[in-house]
Amino acid sequence: MNRSRLHKLFRWTVFGIFVLLLVHFNLRLYAAVPAVTRYEHVKPQLTHVRSALDKGLGQEMQQLFPEGYFFAYILYGLSWVNVGLQESVDSDVRFQALTEARWVYQKLSEPEGYAPFSAALDPPYGIFYQGWRNYLLTGILRLQPQPDSTELTLYQEQCAVIAAAIERSSSPFLASYPDSVWPVDMFPALVSLRGYQEWVDGRYQPLISNWIQTVKGQADFIPHRTQPFEQGARATSQTLILWLMPEFDQAWASETYQRFRPNFVTQRFGIPGVLEYPQGAQGQGDVDSGPLIAGVSLSASAVAMGTARLNGDQSLQHALWQGSELVGLPTLWFGQKRYWLGLLPIADEFVVWSQTATLWFAKDPQPRLFSFPFWWRWPSHGLSSLLGFMAWRLIRPKP
Repeated sequence: MNRSRLHKLFRWTVFGIFVLLLVHFNLRLYAAVPAVTRYEHVKPQLTHVRSALDKGLGQEMQQLFPEGYFFAYILYGLSWVNVGLQESVDSDVRFQALTEARWVYQKLSEPEGYAPFSAALDPPYGIFYQGWRNYLLTGILRLQPQPDSTELTLYQEQCAVIAAAIERSSSPFLASYPDSVWPVDMFPALVSLRGYQEWVDGRYQPLISNWIQTVKGQADFIPHRTQPFEQGARATSQTLILWLMPEFDQAWASETYQRFRPNFVTQRFGIPGVLEYPQGAQGQGDVDSGPLIAGVSLSASAVAMGTARLNGDQSLQHALWQGSELVGLPTLWFGQKRYWLGLLPIADEFVVWSQTATLWFAKDPQPRLFSFPFWWRWPSHGLSSLLGFMAWRLIRPKP
């Protein structure tokens, strides 16, 4: 075979591979979205994240942002709680979920877990640390038919600390760091108090109700930050708030989500996403949002997948899930599924947490009559067709 024919064969082979890749990625936009996310659906992702944690992911993330170590572990633990609560048949998986969640809780209770936070705050180490850690402990108790007595006692003690701090505060929003207040951190704390009536009694229900009455109606959305300066709603906090709000007030969650949908949900280049700032507002990306792509926050978009599910918005949940299967460039290698080529495992954690989203106490919401444009995939298909045509023009025989 002469050199010319070899060269031609090589070009057509490369073109064929390129076309197959285009087809493959376009088909990812039609990936199946399970009604209930069971262990077999996310086992490769959880395996990858656990491997990354064992190799020092927590310490690595701590170098990037103040809660890096904490979030690297707790997202893994919360994902396992979700898996265990949705696994109604396999008791072995539920036991594994409990084991992994307890391992994470222990990691967060060690000095490396609370080192970035101040013991001088009320509650000690701040509401971010106390609220999210107690939320995980709530999930650990929720996984057990009969709560372990030692864990239940610890849970009661921590609930008392959180409740007392809320009662002492002149503001409904407690500090996460000295002079730094992010209202979103109140919500995991409140869900943990909500769980108290499941195992002990309803003593904290009046506190939760009073807190809701104080905050509800002050604005359309909970602010992103109140100290050292005021900052309005942003998607990185709103998606978390709307994830947790249905656990203790579904009516409030429904009203807020109804406003959230048109203000934050969008699409770019045919891919669904969530704007970091509401429609018409401008702002920069930061450590909370990550880099913004045409105003879209990748972290908020990942979390919104679960938020949509927990608010009955199946159309958005499905679109975000399927869009992530294209944008995330997932690969399956040696039993581990990685998004974004495994370059940032904490992104994989946000995805798996969101894909396993489930309500711990509230009933599943009724499907809502939201819709997402049926043609949302067309721009991606069109761009792929254009790329395929351009590649064909490059290799076709010259007249």
